[in-house]
Amino acid sequence: MGDEVKGMGLWSRLGWGLRVLRAYGRIGWVRKSQFRWEFVNQVVMDVMFYVSFILTFKMLYGLGADGESGALSLAGWSYAHMKVYLGMAFVSDALMMTFLGQQWHFGADLKNGALDSFRVRPGPTAFLYFFQRFSPEGLTNLAIAAGWLVYALSGVVGAEVPPLRLVWTLPLAIVVIAWTQVFMMMAYNLVELWLTHSDLGHLTWNLFSSMGERPLDVYPSGIQRFLTFIVPVAGLAWFPAALVLGKLSPTVAVVFPLVLLAFAWLVARVFRAGLRRYDSAMG
Repeated sequence: MGDEVKGMGLWSRLGWGLRVLRAYGRIGWVRKSQFRWEFVNQVVMDVMFYVSFILTFKMLYGLGADGESGALSLAGWSYAHMKVYLGMAFVSDALMMTFLGQQWHFGADLKNGALDSFRVRPGPTAFLYFFQRFSPEGLTNLAIAAGWLVYALSGVVGAEVPPLRLVWTLPLAIVVIAWTQVFMMMAYNLVELWLTHSDLGHLTWNLFSSMGERPLDVYPSGIQRFLTFIVPVAGLAWFPAALVLGKLSPTVAVVFPLVLLAFAWLVARVFRAGLRRYDSAMG
């Protein structure tokens, strides 16, 4: 982090970060205004992705009245609960596309030395680099995903979820999703940072994130614990959905947020160490 930012107080740092995000946002809108067909194509593709997930689970629940009523369940998740889960998964995916799309270029930029210009700027290198590619089409998909989540919640609020519970659990769930996305993304790219030319960042993302797109209850208990307490992709959709729906055990409800904090601290330290190593490698 640059000396200018280090000397700021907490609120000044937050204001600085918001100004940077606003500048990145302007650049993103200007870029996409010149590639309108690309914008439309990306939105359509992502909507098709969401629809494919919805139809897949609808078929798993029987394509009939039993599935709609929630009489059937998949690993303890009724159809109504699964719709909420899918809403959390869609919001998680859209947040990543909106703010963290630059992660797909990290390996190539690392090899080409393109990270150098970010290391000399005032501010955290990881923040300046990974948040630079704001995506208007991702923001559009975020609105669509949020719409599905609201629709899904409307089917359980009152009957199964007290409205007052939703008031505090839903904002907390979104914070958990965003926090997990940021630090899981950094964790995936640690492989690239420490093993330059490995091209393993995308592999680790596809492996763990694809597992996190499904309710962890479908996996054996050992894999569930691994994806909750070791590589906490549970924060991408499972924990937020279970939190809102009241499906968490007291132990998981208390321990998992502590795991996320510890995971973030460890990833940030290892990432900084990797950047120092990269500095040495680049002379």
